[in-house]
Amino acid sequence: MPALDIFVVLYGRDPEAAETLVTLSRIDFAALGIDVEVHIWDNARAIPAPPNQDFLPFRWRYLASPVNEPLSKVYNVLVSQSTRQHVVIFDQDSSVDAAFFEKLADSLSKVELGVEVFVPVILHDGHLISPGRLRWIKGQALRSVTANAMLPTNFTAMMSGMCISRSLLSKLAPQPFDERLRLYGVDTRFCRDLVRHGARAYLHGAVLGHDSALRSTTDPRAALQRQIWLWQSWLRVFDRNPFEAVAIRCYVLWKSLSVSIGARGRGNFFDVVAEVFR
Repeated sequence: MPALDIFVVLYGRDPEAAETLVTLSRIDFAALGIDVEVHIWDNARAIPAPPNQDFLPFRWRYLASPVNEPLSKVYNVLVSQSTRQHVVIFDQDSSVDAAFFEKLADSLSKVELGVEVFVPVILHDGHLISPGRLRWIKGQALRSVTANAMLPTNFTAMMSGMCISRSLLSKLAPQPFDERLRLYGVDTRFCRDLVRHGARAYLHGAVLGHDSALRSTTDPRAALQRQIWLWQSWLRVFDRNPFEAVAIRCYVLWKSLSVSIGARGRGNFFDVVAEVFR
């Protein structure tokens, strides 16, 4: 029987209003033959607000933090407090169904693969946004994906829906996730670290719907702020050698300039650069 610890991190959302928890609550895991426990971390919640007792029909734990902890730190704490064979990570805005876990369980049963990371296809408004690949410091969308196949070693994937073996997390202990990263870049850095440990990733047949705030934010100022957070993360994701560190800084400067010029410029170049590098 597959045994899964499922992590869901909330930001300013009651458990009963989080799409991920709502859709998880509709799944009969016992009928699927899957042992699960859901670990809910309520970030920046001054007054804890755990789920109603009859909301989730499976084992769950609830933790609330009064401060906005880095996502990487949250994951590391939850990893240390969980024990099942595999961990599945979701954000709060994913739409999950029984088919997702059926396909994941089928992939987990293929022990001959020797795989430690399992990744779904993620769509935003019908468009593929994960997995992708890295061309040195530049991310690139995959032109096509083949389900039930190994991913290239230079793959990158969003963390939501990713399933990670306990054995790999133990190899990466005591901090599988880089705590210098607060929100953006946690997934990319983790994917890069997998390669250094010789781990491979497998794309199983499940498709996950996801509301990407980075892509759906329509307010120009809010969108620029999210871009700045993303660029800040790149400085830590790509820092393994001096050439990489210099290259990513040049790329960030170019990206900062690109959002600061022209009629549709969203910020002052020097202000943006100062914020990115502060």
